[in-house]
Amino acid sequence: MNESILIFNRKGMKKLLLLLALIGVSATQSEAETVCDTLVIENVGKVTIETDSNAQRIVMKGTRDNADFLYDQRIEYSDSSAFKRTVKTTKKYIARPITKTKTVETNLHFLFGLNTMLDAPSDYSFSLWPSFEWSFGGTIDWHPFGKRNVWSTGLMFDWRNYRLNDDKYFGKNSSNEMQLLSYGLGDSNKKSTMVAFSLQVPLLYTHNFDKKGKWHITLGALVNFNTGAHTTREYTYNDEDYEVKTTGIGQRPVTVDGYLELGIPSFPDLYVKYSPNTFFKDGRGPKMHQLSFGLSLF
Repeated sequence: MNESILIFNRKGMKKLLLLLALIGVSATQSEAETVCDTLVIENVGKVTIETDSNAQRIVMKGTRDNADFLYDQRIEYSDSSAFKRTVKTTKKYIARPITKTKTVETNLHFLFGLNTMLDAPSDYSFSLWPSFEWSFGGTIDWHPFGKRNVWSTGLMFDWRNYRLNDDKYFGKNSSNEMQLLSYGLGDSNKKSTMVAFSLQVPLLYTHNFDKKGKWHITLGALVNFNTGAHTTREYTYNDEDYEVKTTGIGQRPVTVDGYLELGIPSFPDLYVKYSPNTFFKDGRGPKMHQLSFGLSLF
C-alpha cells in the first residue's frame, strides 16, 4: 500500500498561505458585489420609464410631501436578456391614455321676467304687468380648475317692454325731452308703452356648489348696447283707433346691469338685474333705473 506524504518546507508554506489569502479576498469582493441597494419612494406624482436596446432610464418627479423631488437613473446593459419587466395590475388600475379635461364649453340661455323703473318721479306709475322682458343668446364658459368655478362671456339679445298706467303717456315736449302728457278728454281704450332693444355682453362668474351645477350662484355684469327704443300710445277717439309711435327718445347708448342668479334643483333658475345707470341721457328724460327679475329657463 502506497501512501503519499506531503512535506512542506518553510518556503512552500508561505506560498500556500498567500494563495489562501488571495482566495479569501476574492470571495469577499465577489460577495460585496452581489449586495443590492433598495430604494423605496412612496406617493410619486409621475414616473417615466424609457427603454431602448442598450439602456433603460427611470425618472420620478414629485411626491405628496415634496413637489420638487426628482429621481433620474439610467441603467446600461450589453445583453437584452439582462433586462426583465414584470407588471401586475387589476382592472381598477389598468393604464389608460392621458386625456385633457375640456375646459371651454358653449351654452344657450333664455330668460323671461318682469321689469319696471325705480326712482322715477312720483307722477310716473309703471304697471308691473304687462311690463316684461325676454333675453336670448349664448355664452362661452371657461372652467380651467374644474366645473365648480366658471367664467362666462358671450352675446345676448334683450327686449324690454314697460307699460304706463292708462291716464298718461310718454311724449316729447318743446325741448325734445321725454315727459308724461295727458290724453284728450274724449280718448278711450288708452294704452302707453315704452320698448327698448339691446345687445348684451355678459361678464359673469358662477360658483357651483355641487358637481352637476344644480346648486349655484352667478354674479357679474351685463353690458347693454341699447340699439333702439321708442314709445307708443294707443287710443280710440270718435270710434276711430289711433296708434302714435315716437322714436329718438334719448336713451343712453350703453348701460350696465348688475346681475344675480340663483340655481335651485328641480326649479328654474331665478335672476334679478338692476342698472345703476339712468335710462335716459341727461336732459332727455326723468332719472330712473331699470329693474328686472324672473326665470332663467336654460
